[in-house]
Formats: sequence, structure tokens, C-alpha cells
Amino acid sequence: LKVRRFACIFPANPVSDMARILCTHVGSLPRPAAMVPVVRGDVPEPADWEEQLKAATAGVLTKQLEAGLDVINDGELSRRDYVSAARARMSGFGSKRQSATAADLEQSEEYAQKFKGRKGLLSLEKETVIENPACDAEIEYLPEGLKNLETEIERVTGVIASNAAFKGKPMNQYFFSSPSPGTLTTFFPNSGAHYKTHEEYVRALGRAMKTEYERIARAGFSVQVDCPDLAMGRHTAFKDQSLEEFKKTAALHVEVLNEALVNIPAEQCRVHVCWGNYPGPHDADVPLAEMAQTILSVKPKFISLEACNPGHAHEWEVFQTVKLPENKVLLPGVLDTTTAHIEHPRLVAQRLLNYIRLVGVERVMACTDCGFSTAAGAVNVVEELVWKKMRSMVEGAKIAGREASPGVEFPTLSPLKQLAGSEEAMAGQGQVMGA
Repeated sequence: LKVRRFACIFPANPVSDMARILCTHVGSLPRPAAMVPVVRGDVPEPADWEEQLKAATAGVLTKQLEAGLDVINDGELSRRDYVSAARARMSGFGSKRQSATAADLEQSEEYAQKFKGRKGLLSLEKETVIENPACDAEIEYLPEGLKNLETEIERVTGVIASNAAFKGKPMNQYFFSSPSPGTLTTFFPNSGAHYKTHEEYVRALGRAMKTEYERIARAGFSVQVDCPDLAMGRHTAFKDQSLEEFKKTAALHVEVLNEALVNIPAEQCRVHVCWGNYPGPHDADVPLAEMAQTILSVKPKFISLEACNPGHAHEWEVFQTVKLPENKVLLPGVLDTTTAHIEHPRLVAQRLLNYIRLVGVERVMACTDCGFSTAAGAVNVVEELVWKKMRSMVEGAKIAGREASPGVEFPTLSPLKQLAGSEEAMAGQGQVMGA
């Protein structure tokens, strides 16, 4: 049976009556354990490091294809986290300042104690002070920074070109992630020594990061820009602002991002928006309803949203009143990246269908809530469960595609039969996911 490929960045096949919902993920995947100390900078790179990276890249691309994913990446294997590599490619960060803290954890001190000693990009517990590089001079994208970026790009493109299974996929079915200018301001403070205002600072970052985005695009990748600043920023770096002040800050960030992407086609770009992947209570998260219009004003066609965890699973309802622009595609998260629970394919389908009923099957892709390892070694879900979750997402997308297709009928089970079949369904899920 031939299928139409909907919500995609490659041509659709118009000859079928069954929708195919494409599957992707946000970016970071668990690094091989032996590589983590090197990636984190705890030990020096061994002599064969580049060969290790190439082998690991081939391995993670293979696992994604075997799981049934459509739009894939290298899992950010060589990066310590999703922002530090980009920051290190620029000048202007010669000092340090305390990192931002999270409002929800400040208000939940007993729970926050579990993060004592945890070193990341945010200070999650009051006694564990984290200092990040801060801007104190002019920002420029450095020649050696561009060379570093090109080394990363050429590793991935080289692995793709050397393997027939990878080479058969168009390059725009591979994505390459980079932080937004606003996200960089969220983690790396402005000291005020050079740029006197936040606007001056973020605009300087936008001018510099334009170089990075355009180099990624020239390689043929779909450019993913990570934008947690448009949601997580509210309860971290900008928590002292009022809601209206934060909306203005977020609008500025979008303006700067769009300027940096001016030379890249919208269909070659995607953004990821989330409220932070740390396992906190998240009761200080700004509602999507407050930020939706700002988020939808980004240039990229594809918008990945954290959408299935307990704090945001209800927010598909936002699109009952907020109109999705005709030129946008939603990538709602249907897998929670902070819990070991494996989502049932039927639940994945329900989550997708909530969006499909409101915006149409041709404008929905299946995605994860966030990355599975936003910092090297920091994993809430072990690798074997990551792939079980991914396979469940693929199966759920198939179910949703069938149910969203016109003229396709399914038998309706009585509640009693549904309950009787629940163990059989879960057993089937285990077979699907390789259990």
C-alpha cells in the first residue's frame, strides 16, 4: 500500500488514501557511556577520538532508522550540552556569573534538595552554585569557531555519504540543531561591561549566530533552532519580569531569530520550544496560551512543542482558539523524556489525533517532548527505554494516520471487550518495541 507523506519536508505522494504521519525527535540522545567523560571534558580526547565519533554517529543513525524514525540527527553525540558549543565559537565571554535558577524549585526547597551537587546549565538547588560564562566584550563568530562547526558538520555528512542506507535519505530529512540567540542569553548572562542593555546583547548574538545557521543550511540539513527561551525563560532567567514584560522580551527574541534566519527558507527550518527538561514540579511554567502567538510568529515552518507531560498535555486545547498559520506544521511531543514509563501506541495516537482534529493531518508530525540527554551523562531515561519509546511513537503514528484517513473504518469494541483485550494489547506493544 502506497501512502501519502504528510507534514514533511520532502514531496508528498498524492496517490494514496492513507495518511502517513512522520516521526522525529528533539535532538539529544544518550551518548555511549565510554564517551561521556571525554565529551564532558573530564578526560582528554584519545588519539582515535574522531574515529570513535564517526562510529558512534553511524550507530545512532542506524538505531533511529531501525526504530522507524523519519527525520533524524546524530544525537548531538559530540556536545557537552545544547548551548555550550555554540557559545564557545564566539568571542566576548571572558568572565563568569552565577547561572539562572528555576522558580519552581526555589518554591519547592524540599524537592530541590535531590539536585544537590548536580552540575548543569541551571542552578537547581540553592547550595549548588553554578557559574556560566558571561558576556563582557564584543561578540564575533570566530574563524576557529567556524572551523569547529565545520568539523562537526563534515563528520555527520561524511558518515551519511559513506553508508548506502543513510545516503538514500534526502539531506533535508537530517536535522542539525543550534541554540537561538535568546536561549544563549538565558544561560550566559550579560555582565553589562560591553553591551549596556539586553536588546544590544541579544542582537549581537543574532548577528553572530546567523553565520552558524547559514553554514548548517548550506550543508543541506534542516536547521533546528532550540528556543526554550520562549517558554522556560519565563521561570528562569526572566522570572523577575512581569508576564507582559516577558512577552515583550520573547517578541524581541523572535524578531532577532527571524533576522538571523532571513536567508534560509522557512521549510528548511524548525524550532523547538519547551519549559525545561529537568524533572522538577514545573508549576511555575508560563501557559502556552500566553505565548502561542509569539511562538507562531517565528519564521521556521516546523514548530516542536513540549506537549505530553503532566504540565502541558492539556494544551492541545489552545489550538481550539489560536489559529495555526497555514504555513506552519506542529510537532507536538507525544513521548515524555523525563519518565521511564513507555507510552502505549494507542495513547500516542490519541495525543496526535487531538491536534489532527484541530489543524489537519497534513500539519502534524510526531515528536518527543524534549531531548533525552540535554547534557552528556544526564539521562532521565536509559537508552534501552529510549528506543522502546521511539518504536511506540512510530506505531502510534501509524494508528493515528489510519484513523485520520477518510474512508477507513475500524471496529468499535464494547468497554468489556476493550478491557478484556488490554493485556493482549500490552503484549503486542512489547513485541512492537522489541521487548
